[in-house]
Amino acid sequence: MALTEIEYGALASSEVMNNNFNYLDNRINSVSETLISNNAGLNSNIASISSTLSSFTDKVNTDIEKINEDLTKTFANFEESGSYITTYVNGSSWYREYFSDAEKKNRVWVEQGGQTATLRYITFLKPFKDTNYCVQTQRTSDTYEYSTIVSVKSTTSCYVDCRAYGNGTRYNAIDWYACGK
Repeated sequence: MALTEIEYGALASSEVMNNNFNYLDNRINSVSETLISNNAGLNSNIASISSTLSSFTDKVNTDIEKINEDLTKTFANFEESGSYITTYVNGSSWYREYFSDAEKKNRVWVEQGGQTATLRYITFLKPFKDTNYCVQTQRTSDTYEYSTIVSVKSTTSCYVDCRAYGNGTRYNAIDWYACGK
């Protein structure tokens, strides 16, 4: 069945009108069924993605807990074995250096952190020995999910770009933590 064109201003028979209404009703039902089907598929995909993200988050949290346990054991062993630690705090900026000698010439680890109000480069309070360090960031002022890209790493600084998922909003204020040798 097809839509019968009625010339503007002309009278149409009730049969032509009924056929046109039936045709339009069938098309609306077909489009509605397609939308319902597509929506169900989309909801299924969203549920699958959500489940995958939840599993990934659980794995990351488990890994972070394991790393924290290992670090706690390692640093407890440093202190027990006579390792020497230097700490510094100034406002939200801080660092902690771990040394293997009393003269504090042989640094074996450093961790440091702070807050930055203007994104781009984070300048470290203590330079790292190489660029094999880890940087973590956190947004505490809202609940949006975000991604952080750390690049242009040097021993004294790194470039950080933090954006909201979906809308690309760039954040300027973040908390940061870095650790390495």
